[in-house]
Amino acid sequence: MLEKQFLLFKIDEENEDFEAIEIEVSPTHALLDSNYIYIIVVPIDKEIMIWHGSNATIRMKFIATQKAPTIRDKYGVDFKISAVEQGEESSGFKEIVGLE
Repeated sequence: MLEKQFLLFKIDEENEDFEAIEIEVSPTHALLDSNYIYIIVVPIDKEIMIWHGSNATIRMKFIATQKAPTIRDKYGVDFKISAVEQGEESSGFKEIVGLE
């Protein structure tokens, strides 16, 4: 299942960091809350996507931008980092999280 082929992190605004989320719900898109920002690590594609919920604050976006390279460095410095706005997700993103 595609949902098992990536890692999911949710922003923790208070601690200015990300926390790992266990992916137990299917489809995974049910875990995405428009009030938060998530980082999705897709090792097979060497990609890190920062998903911005439509209600995420500017501060959350700043934290995400600062912390994404730290997460990338844990999995591979050659991973590409991209931003994904809620409502503007690519078909590839939708496939990964189970929207398509």
